[in-house]
Amino acid sequence: MSKKRRSKTLEKAARAVKDDDQFVEHIFNIARGFADHHELDSGAGVRGVRQALKALEKHAAALTEWLQLAQERGAPEHEALDAVAHAFQDSDTPFAEVAVTRAWIAQAARASAAASTQLQGKKLNNAPRFAAQALRATFEHHKLKLSATVSKTKQSDAVRLLCAIAKDGGDPSMTPEQARQWLVQSARAPAR
Repeated sequence: MSKKRRSKTLEKAARAVKDDDQFVEHIFNIARGFADHHELDSGAGVRGVRQALKALEKHAAALTEWLQLAQERGAPEHEALDAVAHAFQDSDTPFAEVAVTRAWIAQAARASAAASTQLQGKKLNNAPRFAAQALRATFEHHKLKLSATVSKTKQSDAVRLLCAIAKDGGDPSMTPEQARQWLVQSARAPAR
């Protein structure tokens, strides 16, 4: 990620809430995180996530098949797995039962296929979720009252800041009402 200089508009919005260098730096860091998440949320990022899930599914299915073959005595795969088991005896890493490992890998293949299907044609919302949770934590850290109030003529400081963060992070389409909804959701959802 490039260390892009944050906009004066974002700095002005942050200083309007609290004229403190540490607070402004926290807001800049949230904007950087938003930009990173937004890049992943957008089309190319989602496509990359789906490709990674498909690769996991493909390799997990192949490994499951290989472990199935390794169950047959006399098969080269069985001999290879025995050699690996003996090598594990000399290390501190525990060697798991093949049946348990095979079942877990098969479940991972099915889960990655399901996750890939769920992402089909979907825009992710990790960026606004991340920013709302981080903004809430920043307000708490700086002992500021977070309000998600939006009216026709006025928005709360948190709503204005979240919109400014989104705009600075590459999503100029966030409305004050959407920002309010993300801030309300961030109160319910535990931070990840």
